[in-house]
Amino acid sequence: MRHTHRHWRELSRTEQGAIVAAAALQVALAADAWWDLSRRPAESVRGPKGAWALAIAVNFLGPLAYRRFGRKPVIEPEPAHP
Repeated sequence: MRHTHRHWRELSRTEQGAIVAAAALQVALAADAWWDLSRRPAESVRGPKGAWALAIAVNFLGPLAYRRFGRKPVIEPEPAHP
């Protein structure tokens, strides 16, 4: 089976736009996850923060996995009632 690779200039505008949009989404998801991880205390993260930092770099899956499985729920203290 032979694979053919097309160059950027050979892609349609729609294909180029889809690739740019997917890349922008991936970068935004990763940046948001890294930002959250950097500000979250280690005791609020399931597992080592370093491992999650590396996992976040993996496509769309890493940031989504961090959001779903890596963060412990934040428990807000009950407001004091007079």
